[in-house]
Amino acid sequence: MKKYLYIIIGTMMIGNVFAQNKNMTDTIFSIREVEVVGTNLKKNEVGKLNVPLQYLPLSVTTVSANTLDMRGIVNMQDAVKFLPNTRMRTTYGAYQQFEVRGFDFTPIMIDGVRDERTSITNSAPLPDLSSVESIELLKGPASVLYGHSTVGGVLNVIRKAPTSKNTLNALMSYGSWDNKRAMIDFGGKFFGPFNYRAVVNWSDNEGYRYTNDKRFSGYFALGGQLDAKQELDIRAGFNRDWYGTEIGLPQLMANDVYNTDGSKYLSKGDMLPGLNRRWRYNNESDFMINNGSNVSVRYSNKVSESLKIENRLAYNYDNIDYFSTETLSYMESADPIYSHYYMKVDAKTKEQTKQYISLDTVQLTYPLRFAYTVHVINEQLEASGKIEFDNGMKYNYLGGYNFVYFYRNTYRGYGGTNPQTNKTYQLSDLIDGPGLNSKVPVYNPHSMGYMDPLFSAGTATRNITNGVYLQNLLELSDQFKVMASGRFDHFLFKTATATINPISKERKYSDQPEFDKTTTSAFTYRLGAVYLPATNLSVYGSFANFFMPYRDIVSSNIIYINGEGNRFEPKDGDQAFKPQTGYQGEIGVRYSHNNILQATASAFYIRKNNEKKTLKTGVVEDGVTKSVVGVVGSSESKGFELELTLTPVDNAALSFGYGYTDATIRDIKKNEYMEEEIQKGMRLAGIPKNTFFAAGNYRISKGVFSNLGFNLTVSYTDNVYRTVDKGVVYPAYWLTDLGISYKLKNGIQLRANVNNVFDEKYYNQSLGTQMVPSMPRNYLFTLAYSL
Repeated sequence: MKKYLYIIIGTMMIGNVFAQNKNMTDTIFSIREVEVVGTNLKKNEVGKLNVPLQYLPLSVTTVSANTLDMRGIVNMQDAVKFLPNTRMRTTYGAYQQFEVRGFDFTPIMIDGVRDERTSITNSAPLPDLSSVESIELLKGPASVLYGHSTVGGVLNVIRKAPTSKNTLNALMSYGSWDNKRAMIDFGGKFFGPFNYRAVVNWSDNEGYRYTNDKRFSGYFALGGQLDAKQELDIRAGFNRDWYGTEIGLPQLMANDVYNTDGSKYLSKGDMLPGLNRRWRYNNESDFMINNGSNVSVRYSNKVSESLKIENRLAYNYDNIDYFSTETLSYMESADPIYSHYYMKVDAKTKEQTKQYISLDTVQLTYPLRFAYTVHVINEQLEASGKIEFDNGMKYNYLGGYNFVYFYRNTYRGYGGTNPQTNKTYQLSDLIDGPGLNSKVPVYNPHSMGYMDPLFSAGTATRNITNGVYLQNLLELSDQFKVMASGRFDHFLFKTATATINPISKERKYSDQPEFDKTTTSAFTYRLGAVYLPATNLSVYGSFANFFMPYRDIVSSNIIYINGEGNRFEPKDGDQAFKPQTGYQGEIGVRYSHNNILQATASAFYIRKNNEKKTLKTGVVEDGVTKSVVGVVGSSESKGFELELTLTPVDNAALSFGYGYTDATIRDIKKNEYMEEEIQKGMRLAGIPKNTFFAAGNYRISKGVFSNLGFNLTVSYTDNVYRTVDKGVVYPAYWLTDLGISYKLKNGIQLRANVNNVFDEKYYNQSLGTQMVPSMPRNYLFTLAYSL
């Protein structure tokens, strides 16, 4: 496949080497290739209403594809550095979790359609950015716009639209650790009134950590004006991705460790000395495959100036297949057979005894096997328009209905019970091969044999959402705008635990009982106002709420604790816990000057209530082992953001962004089952207090070095606690990236990028206390062609 793709792209480049060169125009400020990033003062999609953003009491940041292309960025986790007060963490090598303004429930949308995986499970592998035109981030709660579980915000990925202009963009890249990529993007007139756009992307990367990720994706869009009023847009895409999973380095020390002579060797939280950051401890059988496809059809009819009807129907398919080593355990013994020990404390007597530990071998003790298939249907019907009154007032509205059906069948190979024999499966029943519980040398890791896993059980879930909404913006005058919007959602969750008997490699349930179900309904709103003392200056404020349903089915194996710390007994079919709710208050200001300067500043306060947590496991009552789940309190996040984009001349641009977030536990409800030392005021896990970026582009326009361009990006992420008890801390780090490009008159462009110029050694993720090293200094060379 890769040979054919390289040949096709190379042939197109050579065949068009003398074609006329046409400047690419960015999507935001129209300042050629020097656009970086900024707050879009024009119309945006994520705000829904067809008015300029400065009329809306919302905070939105936009990043264009051009910004990413110049820096060789094709993955979402690298793009978020341009979004202040955000962080994206990657787990298991591919699952990505997006955090905004202190909270990690931030659904991701593709062309305005929610990726329900990120709304339901809060974490999912994401497609590459090869077909992306721009990225919009609406910050803060947005349930009134997009329904449940929109706490931190909403990220909208906008793909490239069909174009009537003959377009051809192609590139081939090669970088550090055998990073290879080829992409082709073309479009133009198709037939009749229809235009098209098509993108194919392929990459193969050995990777700094030997993950050997492989990605292949395609996208096709067809659209056009059927007549003066009607428009049709059809888009489809697919991805075929293979990831090597990632479990990191051996665990940090859980206790102070001593030599056998009693001298201290390592302190609690230390990493073993002498580890190579490239050493890989995964088993040879570990893998993760993600195959997905999607199609959407959007039809719009502008009946009149005051009424536009739009219908969007989308279908998404996602298939995950995962097997990976996870826990790396040190060998331990009460006998002095190893050369180090720590003091083990008895939970009951509090007595301390020596526990001997081997630090030169780790055991692969808990491989995880799961897979799932997801189907999603999303139907959205909207009516919008603008009504002008005789007194000069204008009324903008958008009313709609949204239906979402989410189908997911999950299969697992790490537990389950045979309904005929009532036998509970152990890992040894489900995994064949010498790799299970194998022992791997710490200082020269290598596989000790394969593993061959089976499925034993699964879970079928269905979510059905119905939402009706009305967005209202009243323009009282040129200076005053008022928003009052509301939405009602009904959320139905159904689940059933299934068995696979006999255990098998196939995804096929042998027995699935009737679904248990629970429902949640909620009304959400946004109230806001905008004041424009001048056409280039706007001040805004808003108050909005959100809701996030729990998907708890009442079980006799759970002890339920309410917000007062008391035990209660919910009835079958009832909600065990009311949904999480909360609100945001926000004020902000925007300023622009002649497309030279764009600046925004905003301050916010978010509160999230009715949070629950598993407080304890292994509680035995009447011979039954139970878990304790209870409401533990509330959390809050407050902070501010500053963003600035300066384009003094056509061939230069500077952009800055700073975000401050103070996300903490606001209130904690103590009860007899709570074992963790969680206190009011403790900082939430996963959230950096300070984030910053500065980016600049410059292209020489005259003289011998005409068309020579440079770009620089500096970003900062503050330290992050993995857990609220500060058990693992990812230290703060600065990254500096440099790029240089040269555009020939025949449309060919040469680019070179150096990322992490100063070779910062940092960590941004871990599996438990198994730290995953991030990439050191790396290079990327690109040959690109544009028609």
